[in-house]
Amino acid sequence: MNIVDVKHHHERIGVGRIYGWHTLPVDQVMRMADPRIRCPECKGAVGLYSGADNRRMPMRAEHKIANPGCSIGDNFDGQIRPARLPIEPEQESYQG
Repeated sequence: MNIVDVKHHHERIGVGRIYGWHTLPVDQVMRMADPRIRCPECKGAVGLYSGADNRRMPMRAEHKIANPGCSIGDNFDGQIRPARLPIEPEQESYQG
């Protein structure tokens, strides 16, 4: 997956500065110091992985516990479901 949710302070148009989940590209999140992250779709825990030197494996995020119910994960079974252990599922994430 090439995007993740990051919990941090950010500007929201019309609202101002808020502390919440913001969907960002993995390459941007990799430059942050110790970010709190989750999958933007199923809200499950994810880990960040830097790309391989030979560029065969890109910079990416992967679920820590596989979730076949997540369409942006690598083993989607066709039926979208939340993670078994979601991280703050009641809090929506913002893009942009």
